[in-house]
Amino acid sequence: MILSERHQLIVLHARKAAGSSLCVSLARSLGAEDLQISALPETMALGIPLTDRVRRVALRQSRHLLPLWRLLGPGAYRRALTRAVDHAHRPLLGRKPPHAPAARVAAAFPDAWSCFRKLVIVRNPWDKTVSDYFWRIQNCRRPPSFATYLQALAAGDALGGIVPLAFHDNWPMYTIEDRVVADTVVRFEQLEPGLGQFFREAGIDWDGWLPRSKGGHRPRGAAGGYRSYYSPELERLVGRLYAREIDHFGYRF
Repeated sequence: MILSERHQLIVLHARKAAGSSLCVSLARSLGAEDLQISALPETMALGIPLTDRVRRVALRQSRHLLPLWRLLGPGAYRRALTRAVDHAHRPLLGRKPPHAPAARVAAAFPDAWSCFRKLVIVRNPWDKTVSDYFWRIQNCRRPPSFATYLQALAAGDALGGIVPLAFHDNWPMYTIEDRVVADTVVRFEQLEPGLGQFFREAGIDWDGWLPRSKGGHRPRGAAGGYRSYYSPELERLVGRLYAREIDHFGYRF
């Protein structure tokens, strides 16, 4: 999630829909008092400076101990800073501030919400779910099968923390009372032209650069793409889980 005073923009960060890549790209042009919550480790890893506001929040939340983490190396420092920013915003934005529900963002930042543009990227839920599965099992020694993962998701079983029960559904991240509140919705399937059009119309200078911030976890070259992971039963299951998003955007398997 980004709240940019400079660009008069709020980026609502739906999961597994290139939100991290967009936030890293935008980080290069944020103002000193802009707030970036999403993709902080990826931003720092690329040498892109964080805003004064972000660094100030992290330092205050860490009780000014953050500089000591530098002694443990850049990776430890990035994790410590990200954790500090995350924890600082949990009282306002909930358990996962980068993927905060739109209602929480609106309540936390009412002035910006009332006048800033709001942007979100959405993705076909069948495709998104496969991406999410491979993201969630990347460090598992004995990962569950895709079918087991989906059945656990539907049953409310976290499988020991693998299944993101509390934040798997993107719908609340850009809707309030089932109404889409983002001014601009860009489809992942038309990502670069959609973002390019948005930034041109918003008068924001953007060069089109999008890093693959959290890509590369899904095996490449599967015949049939995301559809190859589904049986008819699993296809229907995802259709039920994300029916509101599917119906609103007319997504098809």
